Amino acid sequence: MQTTTCQTTVGRSREPVSLLERAARLISGVASRIGEELSRQAMNRRVLQQLSAMSERELRDIGLVRQDLFDASSLSGSGDASLLLVDRRNERRAGRRAP
Repeated sequence: MQTTTCQTTVGRSREPVSLLERAARLISGVASRIGEELSRQAMNRRVLQQLSAMSERELRDIGLVRQDLFDASSLSGSGDASLLLVDRRNERRAGRRAP
């Protein structure tokens, strides 16, 4: 079996890296990003489920309304529900402080 090498450097060493090693690193990186995305989505679902169980008063106490939960749950897969909810809460707080 013939090994093809590429003159890509790894770190500071000047050792050639085989195409197979480069492909393995690429696949590993993609798999890692997919795992992170799935983990984030699962966390968002848990947070929304817990917030959905709260009463209107409990949601108001933390600066949210039920519509915020509906909006966060309708985000596409690339959206972060937690960031949306924090932004909505901060907008309401800033609105209360404005003269």
